[in-house]
Amino acid sequence: MNKEENIAIKKKHILNSLKILLEKYSYSYVSMQDVANEGGISKGGLRYYFPTKESLFIGLLEDFFQEIEDDHIRMINMQDGSGDKAVLSTLFNIENFVLNQKNIKIFINLILYGLENPKMMEPVSSFFRKHLQMYKKLISQAKTDLPPIDKKEFDMDFLARITQIIFLSAGLLETIDPIGMDPARLARYVLSLFSEK
Repeated sequence: MNKEENIAIKKKHILNSLKILLEKYSYSYVSMQDVANEGGISKGGLRYYFPTKESLFIGLLEDFFQEIEDDHIRMINMQDGSGDKAVLSTLFNIENFVLNQKNIKIFINLILYGLENPKMMEPVSSFFRKHLQMYKKLISQAKTDLPPIDKKEFDMDFLARITQIIFLSAGLLETIDPIGMDPARLARYVLSLFSEK
């Protein structure tokens, strides 16, 4: 094993230790010493790889995005010939990331830290911008690959939850990574999703 691989393994171990702590505690209660203790390393050893709390949390954010992107690329590159790769990738990401309660706790901690600490907001915003770009590609592919759906197959609970998700997350995303979303335009678009036409 070369030096770079060894460093990557040690960093991943430290980030996994941070994840374990963020599954249980708020970011504000997690110290560098706590991470070092959880990882079974010295605080000096931790600071060698991540000199500050911000660099540690930025490393975790980058690790999260890399996992999402790797999973997405892996799914898109599958050679199953189904034509539904965009949908499969989206479903895979939703199941493995969004609906995973541990990941959500960790991710909410990262967002809260970003909202509180200006040094963290830039990488949090960057994460969301990269994620936005990934979905632009996904939507472009889905527009050409997917057959139209019968909107009648979705019940009212499903439609209400989709609306809730869109509106709640739009406010959060515009706070973190603004793109100038017009609320009236968003409302018109969301309502158009449910049109029978």
